[in-house]
Amino acid sequence: MDATRRTLCIALTLAPLAPALGQAQVAGLPIVGMRHDGRPLAPEELRGWRLVYFGYTRCPDVCPAGLQSMTDAIEALGPLGQGFTPIFVTVDPERDTVEIMRDYVAFFHPRFIGVTPTLAQLETMAPAWRVKYAKADAGDGKPYLVDHTATIFLVDPAGAIAGRLSHSLDGQQIAAKIRAVIGARS
Repeated sequence: MDATRRTLCIALTLAPLAPALGQAQVAGLPIVGMRHDGRPLAPEELRGWRLVYFGYTRCPDVCPAGLQSMTDAIEALGPLGQGFTPIFVTVDPERDTVEIMRDYVAFFHPRFIGVTPTLAQLETMAPAWRVKYAKADAGDGKPYLVDHTATIFLVDPAGAIAGRLSHSLDGQQIAAKIRAVIGARS
């Protein structure tokens, strides 16, 4: 085999291992897509502690309440909260464009990163996180809703899921659970 052909074979073999545009890894768990500001999500943005939530902007109740609780928790943590990055990944990329995500996450915390994956990226990412989602008929000719897993993932600096928190917890309760996890690791 000549050198050119060998180089091509090696490149084709290694290509699937190269990170895709807009993909960052969290301990083997991908976060894939475009940021709310139109840039691809970069791995360096996933350093430190993170709170990750999968939802959609047209969610009538669960998502805004969960995102507000994340914001309240970061504020309740005081100086410790400065080390947290909140991330909102849409499960409705057909409607949640980068522009819509930009406007939506602006209502919550200034450090929120909104992520819009393609449908194909979401189909790969969601099972890795054990997140389920499905369109649901809203009836009476209303736009569809999306049934989805409503969990706030606490991800540690090493990229491991350190906790799964209920979306129904308020900010103080989430902050207390975060302090307990960090305290147990100290």
